[in-house]
Amino acid sequence: MREAYPGIKTNQQVSLMFSGGVDSTSAAILLSEQYSKVHLLTYCNGHGHYNMGVSKKRADELMAKFKDKFTFNLINIEGLFKIMVMDTLMEDYKEYKSGFIWCLGCKLAMHTQSIIYNLNNNIKLMTDGSSRDTSEMVEQMPHSVSLVMMFYEKYGIDYFVPVYNQTRQEKIKKLKSLKFHMGIPVKDRFLGIQPRCIPGELYYLPYILFNKALEHEKTIVTRFIEKKQQIAERYIKEQLKDG
Repeated sequence: MREAYPGIKTNQQVSLMFSGGVDSTSAAILLSEQYSKVHLLTYCNGHGHYNMGVSKKRADELMAKFKDKFTFNLINIEGLFKIMVMDTLMEDYKEYKSGFIWCLGCKLAMHTQSIIYNLNNNIKLMTDGSSRDTSEMVEQMPHSVSLVMMFYEKYGIDYFVPVYNQTRQEKIKKLKSLKFHMGIPVKDRFLGIQPRCIPGELYYLPYILFNKALEHEKTIVTRFIEKKQQIAERYIKEQLKDG
């Protein structure tokens, strides 16, 4: 699993899956020091996402502090999310018997749209704010990240996770030093700086309340990703043909 791309401080552009939270904002700052332009991609799946405007506010903060380094895109993926998640929700739950199908399915839909965005804009680098500190989340497990990396490779895109091994305290200290708005602090979390997802919050509630991590077996995660990847590949092919 690659955390950093070797071609740093280049004229290349890079895309970043962006919420405006601590992790993705930290990634945005780091990438702005290494690449000519950072494309901030924020996604709304239309089913449980709310408070989307805060991502734009965070993007505005970045653009004010770092001038021409960023461009922001709020992208509706409701149709894609329906194909990837909603249309097979009951079938998937019967097969996998876990609510992780919502969160991982959503993230895979975002990755699918990111591939389309990068191909349409001739961008060879893709990143997100995945972090080891939150690897209890199925979509940020090292195993999941590695499988997603291989998915991008099929399309000639290098996917990496630039802040994966930075501690949360390091990230918070950096953001505070740059005087970013930090929202309402609750333990080591900050409310009001990134969009929320009601189903995702309910799924991870045991961890948030009791620090009880949910178990996600690698074989099951692999099977789910491979199944959704087939849907994603058909969708990408169709979208690129139409484009």
